Amino acid sequence: MSYRADNMLIVGDFHPENGILLNLYLPVRLHNRMAEMGMDNGPVCGDPTKRLMMIRSFKTPFSRPQLGAYHHGVMQYHYRDVMCNKSPIDIALYLHLIHAVQPGSFIEIGTKFGGSAVMFRDVAKKMYGLDTQVVSIDRAPPSDEKKFKDIRFIQGDVMDLETVFAEYELFDLPRPWILSEDSAHTFSACLAVLEFGQRHLRSGEYLIMEDSVLAELDLADRFDGGPSRALAQFFAQSPDVYQIDTTYCDMFGVNATTNPNGYLLRM
Repeated sequence: MSYRADNMLIVGDFHPENGILLNLYLPVRLHNRMAEMGMDNGPVCGDPTKRLMMIRSFKTPFSRPQLGAYHHGVMQYHYRDVMCNKSPIDIALYLHLIHAVQPGSFIEIGTKFGGSAVMFRDVAKKMYGLDTQVVSIDRAPPSDEKKFKDIRFIQGDVMDLETVFAEYELFDLPRPWILSEDSAHTFSACLAVLEFGQRHLRSGEYLIMEDSVLAELDLADRFDGGPSRALAQFFAQSPDVYQIDTTYCDMFGVNATTNPNGYLLRM
């Protein structure tokens, strides 16, 4: 199966502020797809007040040439001379999110060169004056202590977060948490983080699933379906764990972000 941006994400009971209303007059193809996913939505035709569902695709509002050029720029982006790879839209969304949540801890999974950790530190501590602890987990974290002052780098594997958090006493980090998954982008890694957040995030905390735009860039298959497949499968099996926060996903247009459907509020 090829994981494309127009694959449907079925997100449970409809809330008017969260997405597109889909009543029981469903196309047969969608109805059958929901049945395959184990979601009983009743007959194809019937009383539309009995069950209302909300669906979202992973498509952004950008044309394919625009998105390709945008992604190229993201992959070249540096923050304070450190490779950061964050889009301008998502930087703006993170600014808003950090101010709104006032996190006790910002936990990044996947450090790469460390630029995004530096940015999160500066936003929380220097821009907003918060006492946020910034932690970044990677299999090979950077070591330049001067450049990365006030950032705690932890060596660890996304596939074994329980051990990492227990070994380094990260479960005791101040709340609330913002957890940003930006590691391997594989289906298994993304699903592991979604399940970790299900167990350990508290109501009102956030999980950001980075780079679900890979589907629209035709890159998801390189990652076994990547973030979009993980999100679709998780929501099909556990629709009441997270809410897609459209305050962020749709702030500049429906899924106008490199993380479509990826700003998740723990319910």
